[in-house]
Amino acid sequence: MTNDSNPSSNTSSAAVVENSLVAFGAGMSAQSRIDVKNSFLFATLVANKLHDQTAMSESWFKSFLQVMGDCGWVVAHRTHEKESTTGQSLKVANVAVKAVQSAASSLLLGGPVTAAIKALAEAAITGLESNEKALTVFKRNLEKRTHVVIGLASCTETESGEVVMALGAVQRSVRKEDIDALVFDWDSSTSATYKSTAALSFNSQVYASVRTGVEQRLGERAVARIMDYDI
Repeated sequence: MTNDSNPSSNTSSAAVVENSLVAFGAGMSAQSRIDVKNSFLFATLVANKLHDQTAMSESWFKSFLQVMGDCGWVVAHRTHEKESTTGQSLKVANVAVKAVQSAASSLLLGGPVTAAIKALAEAAITGLESNEKALTVFKRNLEKRTHVVIGLASCTETESGEVVMALGAVQRSVRKEDIDALVFDWDSSTSATYKSTAALSFNSQVYASVRTGVEQRLGERAVARIMDYDI
């Protein structure tokens, strides 16, 4: 359930999912992409309802992963820490991409797949900034918030058919000038920045048992808060 036609499984694509970007590697089936987007959105909305992201980013992330687990995602690795890197040119994009790469390395132990997952995350950011419709949805999802957890995730399907995800989440304050600027081009040194990482694998059989319930509960929110675009 999305508001756009399903991208071809032969090409890479990405989607705005609430206040996150999720990238999909070529070869993933259309059904897998739909399931990933809906489970991700569902977990985000539940965590948003339970926790104030201003002061409870770690609790938010824990609840998010718990709901992802209920949807069939197995968490292989997770971290939560304050971003310690300093520098005038440090951008939220750099923090998010580094978090995705770290999560992918923990799950896949480096190599070409890890590099491909990092490249997908970078392409998702670049593609969003050149897609007016997707950018509008993303900025609308950030409106009227003073603090937010911004996610960046890459999904791919391994040779054995397993869908895996490397996720980086950055929690920080949101200013009007941030919303007006290029997405993810925000100076992360302007406020305390916390980052979380997670490496997950997807059990599609578990999700199949809850798919109908998730889609019914999402309803029109999936249409309003998810937007596919090419990368």
